[in-house]
Amino acid sequence: MFDDAPYIVLPAKSNSPVFVFCDHATNHIPESLNNLGLNDVDLSRHIAWDIGAETLTRQFCKTYGAAGLLAGFSRLVIDPNRVVDTDGSIPEISDNTIIPGNQNLNANQKNKRIEQFYKPYHNALEAQLDAAQARFIDPLIISIHSFTPEMASGQKRELDIGLLWKADPDKAHRLKAEIERIHPYHIELNEPYSALHLNHTIDHHVIARGLRHTTLEIRQDLIDTEAKALAMAEHLTKALNHFIRH
Repeated sequence: MFDDAPYIVLPAKSNSPVFVFCDHATNHIPESLNNLGLNDVDLSRHIAWDIGAETLTRQFCKTYGAAGLLAGFSRLVIDPNRVVDTDGSIPEISDNTIIPGNQNLNANQKNKRIEQFYKPYHNALEAQLDAAQARFIDPLIISIHSFTPEMASGQKRELDIGLLWKADPDKAHRLKAEIERIHPYHIELNEPYSALHLNHTIDHHVIARGLRHTTLEIRQDLIDTEAKALAMAEHLTKALNHFIRH
């Protein structure tokens, strides 16, 4: 359940060497923003959140007894995985859909969203990483996202899972092989997005600390129900066990 809090902390249930976070966990928009002028159908689409990613994150935390962090606001309010004041940070158009409540915002309106949502989430992520390092000398940080089966252009995406890497391509190849050993998913590296170009929260918080990490991108139709998300979580957590240093 999301209210207007900028984030939700999932407390650790053990001295786990894992921390999991999700930048786009919810489509929640504060009541004061009047749904940004969008209807419920639009807010249920990928433009507002990463479908299935919250359930996956919660299950990872449950499996590992790990702490987690969920952003408490829709990416349409402000995208926590982008640098502020860059293209798409507060999108005026997303997947060919005009976002009425984001049109022609002035500096004060933008700054209010930064102060109310963006900064508190990033501050909470820093605090949770501090705690993860305090619990364990070499934690594994996992970032979870999901992507659409079809692009706005109509082009189908054939891959099931993307593994995003920037600092450690060898580990990405090894993780790919381990997931494929458990289940025959179609997996690609740095697809459908490349961590070399778009991976702000990992770059800013995790790589800066030199922590081991992975970013998982899951196709949404594989996790768009609780049952499917839980099955995916089982496969992925089994594969990642190989990389956890207890």
